[in-house]
Amino acid sequence: MTFNARTRHSVIRAGAMLLVAALLALLAVACGGNNQPPEPSSPAAGGAVNTGTAASGKPVELSFWNGFTGPDGELLKQIVDEFNQQNAGKIEVNMDVMMWDLLFQKLPPAIATKTAPQLVAFSNAAGPGYMSNGSLEPLDDYFAATGSDPSDFTDASLELFRYKDGKQYMLPLQTNGIYLFWNKKLFREAGLDPEKPPATLEEMADIAVKLTKPEQNQYGLALPVKSAPTYFVSFMKGNGGEVVDMANLKSALDSPENLATLQWLQDLGQNKKVSPQGATGAALDKLMLGGQLGMYITGPWLTGGLKANNVEFGVAQIPSGSKTRFVELGGIGFAVPAGTTAEQKQAAYAFIKFWNSPDNMKRWSLANGFPPHLKAVIGDPDVKADANVATMADMGDAAQTFLPGLVNAERINRDVLFPMVEAVLSGVDPAGVLKKTSAQLDEILKTEP
Repeated sequence: MTFNARTRHSVIRAGAMLLVAALLALLAVACGGNNQPPEPSSPAAGGAVNTGTAASGKPVELSFWNGFTGPDGELLKQIVDEFNQQNAGKIEVNMDVMMWDLLFQKLPPAIATKTAPQLVAFSNAAGPGYMSNGSLEPLDDYFAATGSDPSDFTDASLELFRYKDGKQYMLPLQTNGIYLFWNKKLFREAGLDPEKPPATLEEMADIAVKLTKPEQNQYGLALPVKSAPTYFVSFMKGNGGEVVDMANLKSALDSPENLATLQWLQDLGQNKKVSPQGATGAALDKLMLGGQLGMYITGPWLTGGLKANNVEFGVAQIPSGSKTRFVELGGIGFAVPAGTTAEQKQAAYAFIKFWNSPDNMKRWSLANGFPPHLKAVIGDPDVKADANVATMADMGDAAQTFLPGLVNAERINRDVLFPMVEAVLSGVDPAGVLKKTSAQLDEILKTEP
């Protein structure tokens, strides 16, 4: 299963457990006497990964945990099988696929008891909780160990998986932004150009009103209140607002810019009723797949469902605000848990290199609709010919990580920002909501390590 709106909700719910479990992991290690965190493993230097057999003469076995339980997991399995065939007798990767929330329940105690997998994949947003407490091996030596060139990757895809200390704890499996999906049939029926999505937030608001027909259960713009990407951050930052003063770790929510944005959002939801009130991301997914939603800001995971349901759709970058355009960059990365041996780490590097080959990246992007993070694949003729993938890959400088390096990032999204939007969309005074939410945010930021 891709990291979609419903999957994101599972991971957000698991966020609180992640922090508690991480602390328990540290306590378990500290109380174990000789069970101190092992010294970081270090693959042999050189231009290629050593893919020889283990000292025992048997293949190096890697357990690989991930949450790709959906159709995309079939292609992942196929690529793993191909790697195993090419490295028969040397390395064997064994996948253990589970729901994301189960993965986050199992991983911290597994690391503490030295029973963790040697390779795991999870979202960048969940990474800092593990990076901050020594649960992951640093991967800074990957490029030297494999002979790979960091310049082959987009800068944003590597930055996405670095901790605030500058260390590279994860490497990209896939990356994505969030985008504007629009229903061309509904545009056409409303007398709009079906090939011309809105370029600004104001244009988007105007079009949303024209597409809205509540009596027919048809709505112009999705405004989910939970279980969705933080789409509204693009509105706030696009209009010149900020959420966190990252330099001082203070709330920047209570500002004139954010107040104006929330008043605009409330008008769309309360007065113009462009979205069903109180709808979750899952409910709006269904509405979009059913052809009853005009526009939806979400991720690439929607692409397959839209195609399967024969919805005539387009994909565009998020419209610009009054000041700029902001696209939240996210993704899933590979990580190597602490306690992995040097030999196993080399084997994990070999698989990560195999995954991040141009051929496999191209297959993954075209099959699943995710934008490639390898520069060579972004420029590939077949990728460029896929209008949706090419559009999603062309995020430019607007793509940035939201709340980079914060251990409490998911908690802020879940417990602060979405409740703020839900209150505003239900009709609560935006000024009062901002003041209350800003104070809550400051309390959480005080707990950052």
